[in-house]
Amino acid sequence: MSTLDLFMPLAKVDLDQRIVQGVATAEVPDRVGEICDYASTKPYFEAWSAEALAASGGKSLGAVRAMHGRVAAGKLTDIAFDDEGKRIFVAAKIVDDEEWRKVTEGVYTGFSQGGRYVKRWPDPDSGLMRYTAEPSEISLVDLPCVPGATFEVIKDGIVEKRAFAARAAAPSAESAPGEPALDAPHGAAVTAAPASAQTPPATEAPSPSDALAKAASALAHAAHKLERAAAENEALRKTVAALAPDIEALRRRVAALEAQPLPAKAALRAVPKSADSSSEPSGVDEAIKRLAALPAQERALALTKLSLANPVHPRF
Repeated sequence: MSTLDLFMPLAKVDLDQRIVQGVATAEVPDRVGEICDYASTKPYFEAWSAEALAASGGKSLGAVRAMHGRVAAGKLTDIAFDDEGKRIFVAAKIVDDEEWRKVTEGVYTGFSQGGRYVKRWPDPDSGLMRYTAEPSEISLVDLPCVPGATFEVIKDGIVEKRAFAARAAAPSAESAPGEPALDAPHGAAVTAAPASAQTPPATEAPSPSDALAKAASALAHAAHKLERAAAENEALRKTVAALAPDIEALRRRVAALEAQPLPAKAALRAVPKSADSSSEPSGVDEAIKRLAALPAQERALALTKLSLANPVHPRF
């Protein structure tokens, strides 16, 4: 699946509570010419936030990281869905001291939604690509904004405007080697260079909640396959049981046919004309006597003619 790194500028920073506020996503064209579909994305945000709330015992509405790396910078304390404006607002409490310092200095300029594209399709009105997003985390990032961009800083109830600091030319130390470059288009393969050629890129271990969710999904899939196999076996058993009386009746019919003697008229037709007398045969016994009186070769010939003249046809 393609990865998704959606950037949205910060709006407010509360210095007293270490709260950062902004828009996580909105149904507007982004800087690479794509539009997040609010209606189909909202359920994924709700499910992601509900899972984080359950995993944290009600203390977090979502994970907040730094530069999509391994640093757990904080947590979401609020998430609001603006159905009319087709936007998702979030408030994040930053608990890591170093990451909070970068926020107050204006180094971090916004939120970046990390996750994946669920699906994409052409937008019929604008001609741009519309997509459904599934979040996995929200990060503080230093993606450059437009010149002169500002954010509100609140301290002791007083609001002031501050400009974002210029982004450093070198990659951030928090950016893990091999992570997607945050100023690259969605799904681009541009990556940050490893710090050492001998050091392999570090991969982030899945959180306990992610591992539990994957295990539950695999267990549900296996249970579904087992139930389907059990249903197929039960249907096959019923079919065999329904055919059992017919099979038994057929077996009895074959046994009866094998034990049934040949008709008397068939035996009489097998006797050569030379063995006829002036009197008519009186039954099967007379025919048997005639056959017995024939020489061995003629008797064999008569029996062969009898079998050819009276083949046994299948009756089922």
